[in-house]
Amino acid sequence: MSEQKQTKNDIDLFREMMQDVKPLPQKEIATVKTPAASAESLEERRRAAEAKIEEDAAAALSEEVREWVAPTDVIGWKHDGVQDGVYRQLKRGNYEPQATLNLHRLRVSEARREVASFIQECYRTGVRTALIIHGQGLKSQPRPALLKSLCHQWLPELEPVLAIHTAQKFHGGSGASYVMIRKNSAVKLATKEQNRKR
Repeated sequence: MSEQKQTKNDIDLFREMMQDVKPLPQKEIATVKTPAASAESLEERRRAAEAKIEEDAAAALSEEVREWVAPTDVIGWKHDGVQDGVYRQLKRGNYEPQATLNLHRLRVSEARREVASFIQECYRTGVRTALIIHGQGLKSQPRPALLKSLCHQWLPELEPVLAIHTAQKFHGGSGASYVMIRKNSAVKLATKEQNRKR
């Protein structure tokens, strides 16, 4: 049997088998058009999302001191991934602060919101080293060093923070703390591009 004849027989057989088959009724398919989001509405949504992150971060921070420090104590902490040499540079004040937050005259609840907001803003804008002026708190109530103790407690709890250390005298000494902040994705990308060009 030739190939052409075989093909014809197959077609005839297929038609015979399909003669009772009826096509399914066609339903109209609705197309939903969503208006393109304007740049303003995208910016508003971005701001709202950032505000929510800041609120959540602040809400997670306790206003109750778990571990008190003295007004002149040197405080420090670093995330496990921070290299010792990098941390030493931070301690010595070799990284010039790119942003500063002054907590003088703020209530604890205000300071808590400001610290959370400040750290998120630093992370978002690519600030790597910041300075928080909390004061020594010699006259704070119920005990001295209230805000200093709280900052020492709050900062390691904020996701973008990699390390903290009491500032050198030229940056405020025991009344201030250096804060090292992790790179955001845009900064990481820029660093990769810069390294590629070398």
